[in-house]
Amino acid sequence: MEREEHALFDDFLERWHKVVNSRDMAGLDALLSPGARLSSPAFWAPKADRDYVRTVLTAVLTGVEDFHYTGEWMGGGRILLEFEGHIGETKLKGIDIISLDDDGNLDHIEVLVRPMNGLMAIAELVKAALAARAA
Repeated sequence: MEREEHALFDDFLERWHKVVNSRDMAGLDALLSPGARLSSPAFWAPKADRDYVRTVLTAVLTGVEDFHYTGEWMGGGRILLEFEGHIGETKLKGIDIISLDDDGNLDHIEVLVRPMNGLMAIAELVKAALAARAA
């Protein structure tokens, strides 16, 4: 990994972990590129809407109990973050695959979640958040 890419990733991760650990959703805006996209397990094609990405990430970060990262890898132009948490009694584990824009902001995030009941629990959280946004 080149030195500049490594510095860009380190800076982003410091800001990302601060937002995640504090659940400071106002700080999330500063991390998202204007063209932020999200690939979720629910859709094949990425959703290219910054407000949509913010709404989904906010729902997950505030709705998944004990959400925390357990692993971190960087390389090939991407950051991989392994996470776990639970929604009620339903435990879940997943991976965020993050790409940054040239300014060091989140350009694309792909989320993978297991097991199926954890995925379904997250889907219900996100569904409720999107419905509230539309209202």
